[in-house]
Amino acid sequence: MYKVSRQREWIYDYIQSHPDRHMSVEEIYEGLKAENREVSVATVYRNLKILQDENRIASLMLESGKQVFDKTCRPHDHLICTTCQRIFDLDMPYDRSIERKAEHQLHIPIESHSLVLYGTCTDCLQKKGKV
Repeated sequence: MYKVSRQREWIYDYIQSHPDRHMSVEEIYEGLKAENREVSVATVYRNLKILQDENRIASLMLESGKQVFDKTCRPHDHLICTTCQRIFDLDMPYDRSIERKAEHQLHIPIESHSLVLYGTCTDCLQKKGKV
């Protein structure tokens, strides 16, 4: 159990106030700075780790190696737009059968999975005149 911290709550509230975004440490830091919140990058890193430990947020590692943070720990999948790189939460049933299939194939217990789909989002398709 961690001691309650004002900065941690700022970080959590900032993430929750942007439900349609998956933000990096730098984006969170810059957003808080724009709101005149006094935090260092190190404080943001440390408190994001604590928020994950408390199961209040989750993170997603992108192919680029960039880590982004998600407002929810509820198991769910994502779509990444191959044009604008925006990340979308998928509102579809979380399929635990994938974990069972992997357990059967690998003979090791699977705790969870993260499915990431890639495609072009509606906004980008509209910009290209394809919708």
